[in-house]
Amino acid sequence: MHDSDVALVWGMEPGGDRWDAWLNLQIAAEISDRPLFELDACVPGDARRALAWARSAGAGDDVAATTIEEVLRSDETFVEELFATLLDRLGFPAAVAPEAEG
Repeated sequence: MHDSDVALVWGMEPGGDRWDAWLNLQIAAEISDRPLFELDACVPGDARRALAWARSAGAGDDVAATTIEEVLRSDETFVEELFATLLDRLGFPAAVAPEAEG
């Protein structure tokens, strides 16, 4: 994450396959010197790979790739909120604060 504006998210499946995706594409295009249309063209593949990663962790079984594409194409004032939305839409359960488990 960079200044709460943009993030490059990546994950690795148990077999070693790696995926990555930008959050807040407009800002990603500005800081990476890659055209917005180029980053946007990667979204469907990024969404499929992110969903495969989630499924390898036991989440996301009932999630459509288009749902993840929507998240990857959306923007938020704070990219941290967009990251939380991505994890939520991928089907991961909400994190529990350690003090709440006790």
